[in-house]
Amino acid sequence: MNVTLRTVVRRRSGLAAALIAATALSAAALLLGSCQAMFTYSPLSGLQRPPSSMTPAQRLTYAQDALASGNTADMKAAYDAIKNDGGASAQYATAQLGIQLSGVPQVLVQVAANPSTVTSQLNTVQGFITSHGLDPTYMVAAAAQLAAAQAAGATLTTMDYAMGAMGLLLGAAYTDSGSTSYDITAGNSGKAAATAFLAPAVANVASLSSGDPLNQFITQLNSFIGGL
Repeated sequence: MNVTLRTVVRRRSGLAAALIAATALSAAALLLGSCQAMFTYSPLSGLQRPPSSMTPAQRLTYAQDALASGNTADMKAAYDAIKNDGGASAQYATAQLGIQLSGVPQVLVQVAANPSTVTSQLNTVQGFITSHGLDPTYMVAAAAQLAAAQAAGATLTTMDYAMGAMGLLLGAAYTDSGSTSYDITAGNSGKAAATAFLAPAVANVASLSSGDPLNQFITQLNSFIGGL
């Protein structure tokens, strides 16, 4: 008997909350059989059994539960467990775990609070990363994972496109600096790729009112990238 937990995240209003919450999960159910108990994997139950001994479906549930928990240690364990699994769902879950582990959404939460200041705030992203001890390598990897998930059939949200664009900028900045800085304003060679990745998000918000926070954020982010 299989239990499938599906998540749908709709990011329309409350942009800051949408940046933090990548998934919304239903509670795992404990199913009893005549001779054995079968259960879905919460972070605690997953840690009692090595992820390597789980099936791909069990690892996916384990990863989704870890993401919902917000516990850094659980998310890192889940990330390592699922990052080499194929398929749209596994690649999407890996990307979402990486985005949260990178800490970069902390930057975007601040930006989202006042979309009109996107440019000035993103100009200081390197300082924010340094002062908060963030690890953008997860975010850089997430850009490729989101692209792979989409190619495999996953549907990306508007904020997924924004996160992927940021990952591309950060990766290019690190390469451009000789692996010394994530300053995305310093002649970023990822501009074209980030613009292309963000394009569906720009199209998605086109029908929203000009005062809509999501529209303002995506529009300002697109302008920022275009000005690099």
